[in-house]
Amino acid sequence: MKNLHGAARRTTSALLSLALAASVASAADLKIENLKKTKDAAAPLTMEEREQARPMPSKEVSPEQLKEMQERFRALNPNMLDLKAGPDKQGTLLKGVPEKVDDPSAAAPYWSAGRLTFRDNNGIPSACTAQFVGDASVILTAAHCVMDEETGNWFSDFAFERAYNDGANAQKVGWRCVSLFDAFHDPAPNYAYDYAFILADGEDDEKPLEMTTGSPADKALTAIGYPANFGNGRFLYKVDGEWSEVVDGIVTMKGNPMRSGNSGGAWFTDFKVGGGAGENRVISLNSHHIEGNTEDENGPLFTADTSRLLAHVADAKCLD
Repeated sequence: MKNLHGAARRTTSALLSLALAASVASAADLKIENLKKTKDAAAPLTMEEREQARPMPSKEVSPEQLKEMQERFRALNPNMLDLKAGPDKQGTLLKGVPEKVDDPSAAAPYWSAGRLTFRDNNGIPSACTAQFVGDASVILTAAHCVMDEETGNWFSDFAFERAYNDGANAQKVGWRCVSLFDAFHDPAPNYAYDYAFILADGEDDEKPLEMTTGSPADKALTAIGYPANFGNGRFLYKVDGEWSEVVDGIVTMKGNPMRSGNSGGAWFTDFKVGGGAGENRVISLNSHHIEGNTEDENGPLFTADTSRLLAHVADAKCLD
């Protein structure tokens, strides 16, 4: 596993170089797309609009659609290995019962996470989950929380409320620019690239989370989010589950029933409340699930390409 921790951008760049050198991902075939906040941007969401924002509906795919996405990822990454959890581990760690986080601002990793609000493609105030990751000014979320994957149209008026808790927050920041890979929507939606990074107009008051590429060494995973089916999108929840497989750029987490509003919430390996360096590493995020499946969630595999996109935003190249 390769770790990326970006409190300092020079550290981000150094680790990124090592990750790229060791990776077999075909980064040259991916194009970065940027959205830059302009001077004539629409007014940000009001407090009332943020509070009434609808939790972004969960993304569902058919088995056939999932297979098509995986095939497109494989075409870009022909040498990447697929991994399944060992049979001795399957079923031993699974819990799948979301638990409310009473005070997200009290401890790591919760205090770096929060609620991302924005106007969707139709101008509707909406909400997802996000977190500061890899750099004091960089926020990670799902790509479908910043762009309509069917049309390629960007959303707007992003605001991030760190440690959001039923109307209260520890910190609120706006945005300067957003980046994702074109493969997320071109030539068709592909949730293997369902991640995006936002350059905030402020810095995390706490130490940002670490990001890890590759497959988890431990089968245990913990996911967080602001789901509509638990807490109506107004409270942070965590759920313990386990990864079962990584197939062509898409990771499956067993025991993650959070839906709508949870999109973009981190998946952690080596999870520990109050944990320090080397713990609470972000390895994927809430992205989508197979239609009819109410118990499991899929997320994108983080690769050297993900690290490259993070460095692009951390170095403010999305403003170019």
